[in-house]
Amino acid sequence: MDIAPTFDLTLSFEGASVTPVSEDAGRSRPLKIGWLIKSVEVDSASIRYRCFHFARVLSPGFRSTYFTSTEDLLKKIGELDAIVIVKRIDQTVVDVVAKARLFQVPVFMDFCDDMLAPGYVKNEFGVNMLRFLGMAPFLAGVTVPSAEMADRIQGYACDNGVSGLKVHNIPDVAETWDVYRETYEFVTGWTLPEQLPPPSTSSAADRKRIVWFGNYGASHSNFGIYTLRPSLKSLYRVNEDVPLELIVVSNSEPVYQALVQGCGFPTRYVPWSAPAVYAELAAADAALLTTGDDAFCEIKSSTRVLQAFAAGVPVISGKGAAVSEFDEAIPSGKMRDALRACIGPQRERVLPQRLAEASRVLTRYAPERIGKLWAGLLTNAIAAAKCKPGGRCGKKLLIVIEPGNNLRAVTKLVKMLRHYDELDYELMVSTQLLESDSRFWNVLRSSRRIPRFFSGKPKGVRGLLVDCSAIVVERLNAPIAQLFRHHAHQLDVPVLTNAEAVYGGLSAFVGESPAPRPSAIRAGPFPERLNDDGSVDWAFMVHEKSRGWILDAISREIGSRQPASWQVVYYPAAPPPTKNYFFSHHSLFETFVARESEMLADAKIFVWYTHPRIETPESIARLLVAFDRATKIIFTCESNRQVWLDRGLPEEKTVVILGAADPQLFQYHARSGSGVVGLSSAFYERKNPDVLLEVIKRLPHRQFLLLGRNWNQYALFEEMLSLSNFTYKTARYSEYGKIYSDFDVFLSISRLEGGPIPLIEAMMSNAVPVASRTGFAPEIIRHGQNGFLFDTDADAGTIADLIESAYELTGNVRATVDQFT
Repeated sequence: MDIAPTFDLTLSFEGASVTPVSEDAGRSRPLKIGWLIKSVEVDSASIRYRCFHFARVLSPGFRSTYFTSTEDLLKKIGELDAIVIVKRIDQTVVDVVAKARLFQVPVFMDFCDDMLAPGYVKNEFGVNMLRFLGMAPFLAGVTVPSAEMADRIQGYACDNGVSGLKVHNIPDVAETWDVYRETYEFVTGWTLPEQLPPPSTSSAADRKRIVWFGNYGASHSNFGIYTLRPSLKSLYRVNEDVPLELIVVSNSEPVYQALVQGCGFPTRYVPWSAPAVYAELAAADAALLTTGDDAFCEIKSSTRVLQAFAAGVPVISGKGAAVSEFDEAIPSGKMRDALRACIGPQRERVLPQRLAEASRVLTRYAPERIGKLWAGLLTNAIAAAKCKPGGRCGKKLLIVIEPGNNLRAVTKLVKMLRHYDELDYELMVSTQLLESDSRFWNVLRSSRRIPRFFSGKPKGVRGLLVDCSAIVVERLNAPIAQLFRHHAHQLDVPVLTNAEAVYGGLSAFVGESPAPRPSAIRAGPFPERLNDDGSVDWAFMVHEKSRGWILDAISREIGSRQPASWQVVYYPAAPPPTKNYFFSHHSLFETFVARESEMLADAKIFVWYTHPRIETPESIARLLVAFDRATKIIFTCESNRQVWLDRGLPEEKTVVILGAADPQLFQYHARSGSGVVGLSSAFYERKNPDVLLEVIKRLPHRQFLLLGRNWNQYALFEEMLSLSNFTYKTARYSEYGKIYSDFDVFLSISRLEGGPIPLIEAMMSNAVPVASRTGFAPEIIRHGQNGFLFDTDADAGTIADLIESAYELTGNVRATVDQFT
């Protein structure tokens, strides 16, 4: 039964007009959600973004109650349909999860920071991790604001033997002043004025205003004001020809003063408040949003980027997965160039395109749209909880180690456990045993599980056994063993001795072993090697950040299919002396020419050009100068070559080489007429995810399979996953051929491509392609004969119609591409 509320979305950026969620007319009452939060403070960003915004847009279909006291929540738990715990993991939270399990109330835990890391505040001795691991098996799910944090939390669970944990990426909303006001009134009942307060007074009217806003920093991470330091030199240089002023909106003037001392250009400090942030954004010419470089910062969401873009302010920010959707909106390259693009003479020419791109992406982050993701999670979890059968269904072994245990026997058991990768187990260890014999310390270190400890007589034994399939003790008549045996008998849980477990007893608790995975596909026959003098005939240059990605694979594919010596060099590592350079990307070549020109000497230089990015006359001119040093520019399609011929690149320096596929890996299969619509792509904004989502919705009778990685970085991926006709899969490349054999139709929906290589792979597998008119697609697809083409700005309806036509196409598609091997 679909009990999710319906949503009316009205949104236009700059600024979002807020439309509340309408209640499902078929529901007898709103679902009651209890939010456990630290305080009812609207100005607390973590609580506002991870609770209040969602509670507002979910109303009235969901009725929210806020609890700051777990004691109060425990009293009301029987009246709630679901619980969301926001940024709390203290001991009392464990009590909430335990009682909610008893009442079959689903619990979600929301992380907006990595509270499980050792350096996090109030996480002495990693106690947060221990609590989390104990609660994780009983959570309906974990929600996080970024794909990177989802991977981090999932990794913690997997590394500590917790399987089946569902981690959902529910992004932060794109907050505007209007959105803030609506939520503030919803929570407090007080109305804020529509008009923003005036910004702080500038030192000079003609100076461009660069704003940075955020927390000053923290003890557990290096984010904050001081992350601006690497940008000060660029700000100083740009200020020489474009007068500017840096405005810092934050909550520590001493840190600000320590940063800007003697910087050489005007700066101003503004005490942080939400109205102050929006007032400064309203007057800003650009937002410079820096952050730290440690493990905490790697997983942070893009909240400030969303805020700035939603206010119509161009953003200068470091590249990264958290802002990958805005790759075409945020200037890339050197900081000085990015600053000049946003506040210099070319501003009027460069910014409209970037802001238009940002506005398009922002619609995904409307509160109502993100709220719909929450609604789906909550309603599904509540329905599942009501249907969940009672009784014990655990598969975990509980191994009890108590005073008097034999060191050799325990050591042997723990070593044996390490050989069973699929075995889920917990160690229960007596602190008295550790006090009496320190040799057991080494036994615990050798275990791949974080143990649980007890002192004296363990408490809550019956609760410990609820999810256990068996207990392992050394001696059945030992004091603690007898206590566990008593409760185990009542719950019908078997008890094994150490000896029984070691000698064949563990295999019964291990699931079926997965089938062996095929080995990686070998490339060509010639291995990577140096000449005797340390030189190479071919140096394939790949940026360190592309290690293991497609550019690395292409380089290795080419190198291994020719007999001369060759090596892949991961820049900035220096290459050995070489006769020939192959640069896997034109931007890497441009950087190398600027920094390492003398190393090129008399070598021949080949540059791989996949596809253009957002370019300026200045960047085109620089690349033309760099290309002048090259022997050949290798283009992946004719259209991109023609662009550069029109820009003045000499024709004799160019060559077009189309992509290819391995006919042994991608074999012919007969189309069934009911096979899936396949896609094969990593996530990038240019892959047109919004149109893809709409196409899947328009064809509910067709099954879609997306093969790729990083799609959890798409803000609406949870919505895509919820569709019954959509499957997402990641796999080794060696498995792609088998997966492609299920494709009747292959969909390539990108706005920009150099290839795409999967297009040839799919056609080699005899799938009918439906592809955007970009890259080499027009060169290998004959519209209506061996596939279908559509314009890069085609709407979902047009694409859906072509997919239906593709199912009607007959003939051997593979035969039309069999030369591309």
